[in-house]
Amino acid sequence: MSALRPPDTQAREAAAWAAFVQLLAEHLLAQWPAMQERLGDKLPAFVELAAQQALKLRLVRAPSVARYANLCFVWGPNFHDRPGFEWAQGLLAAPREREWATMHQLVRRSLQELQRLPEARIAPQALQAADERLMARFGHLGRHGALHPPEPPPLALQACDLEALEIRLAEAAVTEHYQLQGQAWQRVALPVPAPVRVDAANPLPRLVAALAHPGSAFEPRPATRLQLRSRSHAVCDGDVHPALSFAGSHGLWRWVGHETRAVSWPVQALTQTVQSAGPGTAVAEETSPDIFKLELQVCGLRDEGDALGTQATQLWVWPAEQWWVELERQAPAAQPVVAQREPALRAATRCRVERDGEAQDPLPLKRGFEQGLDHATGQALQKLLAALAAVEGVSRPQLEGVLALLAGRAALSWGWQLGAAGLEGRALMRLVGALDLQACQAELQAEGELALDGARARLVLRCAGASALQLQLRREAAEPPLLPVLLPCRHAFRLPFTAELTPLATDTGTLLLPGGPCTGALVGEAGLRPRMSGGSGWEWFAHLRLEAAQLPLVLTDPVLGQRRHTHDLWPAQTLIDWSLA
Repeated sequence: MSALRPPDTQAREAAAWAAFVQLLAEHLLAQWPAMQERLGDKLPAFVELAAQQALKLRLVRAPSVARYANLCFVWGPNFHDRPGFEWAQGLLAAPREREWATMHQLVRRSLQELQRLPEARIAPQALQAADERLMARFGHLGRHGALHPPEPPPLALQACDLEALEIRLAEAAVTEHYQLQGQAWQRVALPVPAPVRVDAANPLPRLVAALAHPGSAFEPRPATRLQLRSRSHAVCDGDVHPALSFAGSHGLWRWVGHETRAVSWPVQALTQTVQSAGPGTAVAEETSPDIFKLELQVCGLRDEGDALGTQATQLWVWPAEQWWVELERQAPAAQPVVAQREPALRAATRCRVERDGEAQDPLPLKRGFEQGLDHATGQALQKLLAALAAVEGVSRPQLEGVLALLAGRAALSWGWQLGAAGLEGRALMRLVGALDLQACQAELQAEGELALDGARARLVLRCAGASALQLQLRREAAEPPLLPVLLPCRHAFRLPFTAELTPLATDTGTLLLPGGPCTGALVGEAGLRPRMSGGSGWEWFAHLRLEAAQLPLVLTDPVLGQRRHTHDLWPAQTLIDWSLA
């Protein structure tokens, strides 16, 4: 990095570092006057050599270099390379990011070693006092190459660290969810997630998850409360550390000192947008969590061993609602289709919607199917009758029968749930469902009289069949993702038309006979698909098209003989394009 800095900046920093080393030599001379007799004029070079050795050991902070040089006055130059100082070698082998903790432990261990040696020429109290004066003089400085930072980094000088901490759910908003057991739906109790326990062997996860209801004065819901308990290894100042902060959309909450031994607080999810089509009309909406920052601050210094240090994580809070929807749709009985008239019989729809065991208004869901899909189905039959009437040569067209989409039974439950690791990691959108539907069910018969080149015949077109959408859905783990679980709910179908042609007598004696099977079909898709109108979740939908149809004919003339003709019935067109959400 220094090679990219301007030359004048590099020169200024080099001069500042040389001045620091000179001041350090003068300071240490005043601290250890006996060294003047031993080193004489070599003392500045001794300090310069100690500073260079510190940089080779990846000690780049000026206070660290000062402390290292001070220890060289106590133990001698390159003391860590001599026999008996293996403890110093081990400490100096720590990663660079632990530089300040390394120097703290070098000083603490040196004090212990001086106490252990009965004939030490330097008393432990003298080293302790010299170290304190050294930090008072040089503790505000930065690092090699940036000796005078605008905001000097704070330096911890006393042991202050955590031994362990625990995060748990004190109160859970979700205690039950819906489960399909056999053929019956029941609300099943959920186990309490295990606490997140943090110590030297178990780091704090980067993300902690919780489920909660949004705050509402109009609709009180069960609260979610988190609890944090901590145990300190050492405390520098009980009025400063440990310091717990919880920041997010609510603002900032703080606890200090003994308050952090056991703290609990409420959490809430983001206020959710109301489903515009009504409760239960959008399935498995993957709504956004509210994100908070949780931090427990300590100095992160220990006299021995690796420090646990400040612990920080993000808390993601997802909506806690658990939904259950059941619908049962019965296809109408067969009936004639009368032009410009609503069907006399409609499909019957029964709906139930629950959220966390409480019944919700089912009328929007019921109206969505009856006034939406079933009305669109009636309009589709009108379009089919009009298409038949528009066929060249067809007179007195009639259409009767049954056309129904998404008839049968379906039940679905969904909601956010904690993952396999409980409070650790992201929540997932849980989905359980059973579909026993007919994506499309048709029993249609169209009749009319077809006249062509002096020949007449009775034409009967039939479209009969059903395409089943039968699925068991279950997603209760992070894998597989929700998309491949729900993709099979988008069901495609094709129900072909068949034709019968019965010749009728005419004065010309010409006969109109079938020349092969007709083409054309009712084709489409129905079921669940990702919402197309914005937002997340899945929506019920149905799309029905009429394929272009042709009828091969044979005209048999007593005089002219036979000739073949392909008669166009109707062009391709859309009959239904409906979605619920």
